[in-house]
Amino acid sequence: MPASTDLLLFATVAQAAAAASLTGFGLRRDRHPGWGWWLAAMWLTTLGAALAALAPGAWGQVLAPPLLLQWPLVTLMGLRRFNARRRWPSRAWVDATLLTVTSGVALGAGLWLPPAGATGATWAVVACGLAVHLYAAAVMFNGPAGGDAAPVNFLGATVALLAFAPGLAVLSVDFTATGPLAPGSVHVAQMAHTARVLAATLGAIVLAFVALTLWFERTERQLRESRRRLRLLANLDALTQVPNRRRFAELAGHALRADPPGSAVLLLFDIDHFKQINDRLGHPAGDRALCLVAGSVLEHLRTNDAAGRHGGDEFVLLLRRTTTDRAMSVAARIVAELQKRTQSTPLPPMSLSFGMVQLRAGEDVDAALRRADQALYEAKRQGRSRAVAASGDESQPVFSESKRLGLLPA
Repeated sequence: MPASTDLLLFATVAQAAAAASLTGFGLRRDRHPGWGWWLAAMWLTTLGAALAALAPGAWGQVLAPPLLLQWPLVTLMGLRRFNARRRWPSRAWVDATLLTVTSGVALGAGLWLPPAGATGATWAVVACGLAVHLYAAAVMFNGPAGGDAAPVNFLGATVALLAFAPGLAVLSVDFTATGPLAPGSVHVAQMAHTARVLAATLGAIVLAFVALTLWFERTERQLRESRRRLRLLANLDALTQVPNRRRFAELAGHALRADPPGSAVLLLFDIDHFKQINDRLGHPAGDRALCLVAGSVLEHLRTNDAAGRHGGDEFVLLLRRTTTDRAMSVAARIVAELQKRTQSTPLPPMSLSFGMVQLRAGEDVDAALRRADQALYEAKRQGRSRAVAASGDESQPVFSESKRLGLLPA
């Protein structure tokens, strides 16, 4: 068996192993768009290598070149589908047209050129391969930026380098030699054929590596995005999009540890007569009311402050480095914003009642919430639509004079 045949068989086995590994990997996992095109490129290249090794006669010379030339363009078609949302240079129809033309030229060179013109046929196939590889490499180099740019550029560099392998193999033949070992047209074609198979083998292996890299990076990005969404779902109230009770406790705890003792004010408030909204207008109206309150709160909250939905129609705020007098002004602005927003909705005018406390040194959030709840109850007792501050111990609270906020609901 000639040494070139051994080399072609080795290349065929290497390509088949890479294609089988990539196929098996894809069968066990969710496949991204474009995956099937990459598998097609690898298996068609493997078939071309097998024909070149096992059918070195006419069939191998005719069918192998088109199969070995297709992989850069079929790979590019897969990349376009893998990153379909991004803009690629050129167009998919140009890829398909170039693939059709070059495959036809390569097939025709093997079918119709007479044996005396085998060298010309070889150069025709070399020219087709050069055009296919350089076009695909140029598109890959100018493809979309982002996380996939590095592996795609690496693949493009490989495609560009492999474009010259068959031509260099032909040029390496000493055409000036004479005698029985002088290079003939058949020898020239065989040199180009072997170089083409080896180049396609190297390209297929690089394609398998790049395909796996793209798959893992895409999957990792999707996992990171899923974890981010899960964290949002775990931390935010689904209806109002403000932190839930657990997340608020975490934010408030971090803030209290970072700020000077006793510098924060905690406000607990709810919607006056919220049950009547649900009973008269239905629960969807109650949900809209809660969203209006949440939007009004976020509109007037500083970046470092924390807000949360405490439960039902109750909300809680932690205002950092402030006093209860300033917190009263914040409460008034929230109520004014809410009543302004309510005017453009079918909801009745709404009012809020607030209870607030200045946190003491060493006091935790739960203890402050219990004192704020006492102040909120006092605001309700005094007629609602009010803000009341509580001082003193939880067992003996001292309430400030209440401040009227906005208009009472009808």
